[in-house]
Amino acid sequence: MRVQSGQIAVGLAALLLGLMVAVQFRLRDVVPPSTNTSQLLMLLRQADQKRNQLSQQVAHLNMLLDQKLGRQASARHLNSVLIQDEILAGTVPVTGPGVTVTWSNGSAPAAYQITDIDLLLLVNELRAAGAEAISINGQRITAQTEIRSAANYILINQAQSGAPFTVKAIGQPQALSGALTLSGGLYDESQQEGLSMTITKDKSVDIPAAPPSILTGISQKSSP
Repeated sequence: MRVQSGQIAVGLAALLLGLMVAVQFRLRDVVPPSTNTSQLLMLLRQADQKRNQLSQQVAHLNMLLDQKLGRQASARHLNSVLIQDEILAGTVPVTGPGVTVTWSNGSAPAAYQITDIDLLLLVNELRAAGAEAISINGQRITAQTEIRSAANYILINQAQSGAPFTVKAIGQPQALSGALTLSGGLYDESQQEGLSMTITKDKSVDIPAAPPSILTGISQKSSP
C-alpha cells in the first residue's frame, strides 16, 4: 500500500507539472509580449511630426487658395472698371433699361423752339439722374461730344441734326423719367412753351458706340 501511494503521489505531481507547463505555453500565445516604453514614445513623436506636417500642408494650401481667390476678385474688379470706362468713353454699344424721349418743336413759336442749350440741359438732367449712356438722334453723347447750333440745324458729334429729337438714355427708368417730370422741370417748360415732349420707359434701350471721328479724337488725346 505504501508503494502504491508513493506511485500515485508521483503521478499526480507529474500531471500537475504537465498542466502548469501547458498553461504557460498557452498564456504565451494569448498575451502579446510587452512593448518597450521607449518604442511607444518614439511612435508618439512620429505621430506628432506627421500631424505637424499635415497641418503645415493644409495651411499652405489655404494660403494658395486665398491668393487665387484674391486674384480672381481683382480681375473681376478690373474688368468691371474697364467696362465702365468703355461705356463712359462711348467705345462700345450699350443695351439696357432706360427711357426714350421724343422732343419736337410742336406749336412753339420760333423764339421757343429747341436749341443746343435745351439739348445740353436735357443731357445734364439725365446724367444727374444716373444715366449711364445717352444718345441723341443716334449720336452717342460722350465727354468729347459737341452740341452746338449751326445755321438752321444743330451739330452733334459734327453730324447735322434737327427736331424732332429722339433722346435715349440707359439707367433706372423711374429715376430718369422722374427727373424730367419734376414740377417746373423740362417737361413742364416744354408744355408751357408749346413744345412736345413724350417720355417712354423701356425695358431695353439700344445706344450705339460713338462715331469713329470722336473715338479717334479720344485716342489721340489719351496717347502721350
